[in-house]
Amino acid sequence: MNAIEMRGITKIYPGVRALDNVSFSVEQGEIHSLLGENGAGKSTLMNVLYGMTTPDAGEILVDGKPVTIRRSAQAIALGIGMVHQHFMLTPVMTITENVIVGCEPVHGPFLDRKKATESVQALIDKFHFHLNASARVQALSVGEQQRVEILKALYRGANVLILDEPTAVLTPQETERLFTVIRNMKADGKAVIIITHKLHEVLGISDRVAILRKGEYVGDIATKDADEATLTAMMVGEKVELNIERPEPVNPVKRLDIQHLTVRSAEGITVL
Repeated sequence: MNAIEMRGITKIYPGVRALDNVSFSVEQGEIHSLLGENGAGKSTLMNVLYGMTTPDAGEILVDGKPVTIRRSAQAIALGIGMVHQHFMLTPVMTITENVIVGCEPVHGPFLDRKKATESVQALIDKFHFHLNASARVQALSVGEQQRVEILKALYRGANVLILDEPTAVLTPQETERLFTVIRNMKADGKAVIIITHKLHEVLGISDRVAILRKGEYVGDIATKDADEATLTAMMVGEKVELNIERPEPVNPVKRLDIQHLTVRSAEGITVL
């Protein structure tokens, strides 16, 4: 059964048809990649599903029932969560405090800290997040902070989780840890939608791939039946030669010599 079905979604901005009669579905317990070039409409479609953008036409069904989603709070109430590229966490607060904000368990007029910490730690253990609910966010790596954002969605009852370019800020090691978390969520029956344009990650994690091109739905394919050449052709609309000829240079001269260079991004990731 489809956890989510979007039919005929159209979104027009001044001079731009961002989405043109797009239909998309994801099944319960499925990892579904939404693939396309930059500007293809992937994030716009998911922003419609999460209530951050209002479509000009089309309908959305959750568990087979038509719904109206105009605000993120409505999406959350319907069991839809979304993790954006830029995290919305308070560094000086603990994981538990970040996760429960807005949904705090109380004992009388007071916050029930013990119950809150136990509930969050139970979620951490269930999905093998390898975190301590009492740790402060400022002490976490970027990958761990991303897991806290996923925890926030799960704590609010998300059965469908949208991840917007989730590996853009991660190292390869953190990416593999994220994939383990995603597989654990699938095993629990949750549907995961991954917005991406990285072909090797699509082939490594998803069950099915849907492709958008210039705001239009191209089609979907089971990942087991796909390869990079097939997906690339669907993305750009023509066959692309991925094996580029690189002839050996003749009489090369050294122009630049770099040694022992380390670079860290603003998020603290060691990129070199």
